[in-house]
Amino acid sequence: MNEVVAANSSKCLQDQKIMLLQLRNNLTYDSEMSTKLVKWNQRIDCCQWEGVTCNSEGQVIGLDLSAEAFSGEVPQKIFQVPTLHTIDLSVNEMLGGSLPEFASNESLQTLVLTSTKFSGRLPESIGNLRKLAHVELRACGFTGLIPAFMENLTQLVYLDFELNSFTASLFYLPSLSNLYLSNKFSGQITGLQNVISPITSFELSSNKLEGPIPEFFFELHDLAGLSLSSNKFNGTVQLKEFTELNKLVNLDMSHDSLSVDTNVSESDLALLPQLDSFMLASCNLQNISFLKNQSKLSMLDLSKNQLTGEIPNWLVEINDGLLRFLNLSFNQFTHFQEPYTFGLLNFLGVHSNLLTGVIPLPPRAAAYIDLSNNKFATLIPPDFGNCLATARYLSIANNKVIGSIPSSICNSSYLEVLDLSNNSLNDRIPSCLAEKSSTLKVLNLGKNNLIGNIPEKFSYNCELESLDLSQNHLTGLLPRSLSKCTKLKVLNLGNNKIKDTFLCWLRSISDLRVLVLRFNGFHGNINCSRVSSNWTARRIIDLASNNLGGFLPRSSFLELNAMMVDPSLAHSCSDILHFESQTVRSVYYQDSVTLSLKGQDVTLTKILLFFTSIDFSSNNFVGIIPETVGDLKSLYLLNTSHNNLTGQIPPTFGDLKQLGSLDLSFNKLGGNIPEKLASLTSLSFLNSSYNELVGMIPRGNQLLTFEESSFAGNKGLCGFLLNNNNNNNKPSVFPPSGVWGG
Repeated sequence: MNEVVAANSSKCLQDQKIMLLQLRNNLTYDSEMSTKLVKWNQRIDCCQWEGVTCNSEGQVIGLDLSAEAFSGEVPQKIFQVPTLHTIDLSVNEMLGGSLPEFASNESLQTLVLTSTKFSGRLPESIGNLRKLAHVELRACGFTGLIPAFMENLTQLVYLDFELNSFTASLFYLPSLSNLYLSNKFSGQITGLQNVISPITSFELSSNKLEGPIPEFFFELHDLAGLSLSSNKFNGTVQLKEFTELNKLVNLDMSHDSLSVDTNVSESDLALLPQLDSFMLASCNLQNISFLKNQSKLSMLDLSKNQLTGEIPNWLVEINDGLLRFLNLSFNQFTHFQEPYTFGLLNFLGVHSNLLTGVIPLPPRAAAYIDLSNNKFATLIPPDFGNCLATARYLSIANNKVIGSIPSSICNSSYLEVLDLSNNSLNDRIPSCLAEKSSTLKVLNLGKNNLIGNIPEKFSYNCELESLDLSQNHLTGLLPRSLSKCTKLKVLNLGNNKIKDTFLCWLRSISDLRVLVLRFNGFHGNINCSRVSSNWTARRIIDLASNNLGGFLPRSSFLELNAMMVDPSLAHSCSDILHFESQTVRSVYYQDSVTLSLKGQDVTLTKILLFFTSIDFSSNNFVGIIPETVGDLKSLYLLNTSHNNLTGQIPPTFGDLKQLGSLDLSFNKLGGNIPEKLASLTSLSFLNSSYNELVGMIPRGNQLLTFEESSFAGNKGLCGFLLNNNNNNNKPSVFPPSGVWGG
């Protein structure tokens, strides 16, 4: 540290100043978000610049440009500056680049690129950085083998390669104490025995490692943290094997295929390390009495095991009631011990059990409370909300809860997610819940028996991102104050008794992805030409079974930008519409929606971001289907059945390469079926019945997969799929709309 002096007593070398300016010129940054680059002034000595550290000779020895929110590519020569001790470019998620070949370098000690877009392979020459002690490359895009020459890094103490795509085994690193390797490693563990005992923290979670847990783990006597979760490890782990690891504080063996044998003698039980965090999800546990000797636990995960009966109070009272995190979800517990106690729990997860009886008042210190998917069949206690002073997440969904929603819930100052869906709640929605929209991000009261109007007064600074009031008995008009909720991504009011005109102000909510108004009494037309905002983000639009009419506006389809994205450039299959708290890590809410899919009502428990659908069925729309529908390249479902549409099936439908379900039945469509429909290989459901179509059914491999019923009731239609080319008797009563996808 002696060589680092105050910035005003050293003078930056000109060549290094030029190099730093070239770096800045290579990058794009927001001057309002930048705290370092934005202050770099050419007229000032560069040793005084924010993020730059120099030694007494004016040589740059430290460069910290973390969290600057810049983008672009970092010139490789930055990493080759021979005087640099520290390079930190982390938390710049749009910053790219790759590592160069390294000459012999006796200076670089710390390299941090976490949460950037750096990619490619690690060069073999990284082994030349012989003073390297701290390397963080977490959450980048690196691939390939870990170079064997890293064995030369004998001073390496901290190594974090998590969330990349590295492969290969490890090597002898005599000074290493912290190792983080959540990657794409697969197969059985080999080579790790070279990592010798000084290691204190070992992270191998979220790989594809398999086989039994190697014995050498139990010889790492300095180990304080060990995570093996979310792999494919199998076999039985004897709990007594951990008696030698008396420094162990954090242990995670969750979500593997392991069985933990908890049969431990009293003498061995006393020798087990006193853990702070013990994660045993999916470990085939049937007994938890071994935990009674744990006196320091603050986090305990016993979810997805085979635990039954009563939730005992002693479990919560571990560590003199200082347990903060308790997850007992996905077991077969039936009740809480009376009188129950929750101590200072911050996280209580007991969802997906068999719990009955009175709904317990939540822990007063809790931020996360999940009682969903149980068998509670009583009232929510009137003073329940008075215990939610610090709560961020509350779910009592999927029970049999009766009665009204207590207004005391509105006393919660920080609640972000409230899910009371799929119960038997009745009465009106408390008006204060609309006023709570200044803090609530998710409100789901769907699938209950709620009555009356939707509360009028949504907050002027509404923060709601998801509002689901579907499948109730709500009446009246849609409150105009809902237009203040401009952050909405999901609005589901389906299956109620709301009677209102189609509200064009809904289109001004520019980020709305999912709009479901099905089975209500909305009426009028949907032409909103006077509204300046558009439907650019919409991916699911369901207006089925209302009294809407008029023409289908051509311009509206032109505004559906999210449905025009080339599917190959769209979101990955794993991207799911959800809410995630920015303040509490455990608060995660996944949206769901019920749609008519291929003629059947289907609940999508995960709304994939690439899924798109339009359902205008069972209304009074007239006129032609706009040819602009053919521009919706990623459209998967289109249902315009049970209307009064005329004209021809647009030939542009043949461009909908992702279309999986098409229902045009019970209209007055005429002309021929477009030839290009026969080439839609993704089309697995087609219903064009009971129209006025004529001519031959196009021949094509895809149309051969459909039944005669897909084309029935078209007097002028003929072809190989129609029995005797004569199936023209229209039923006197239309079948239920669900049969045909309406």
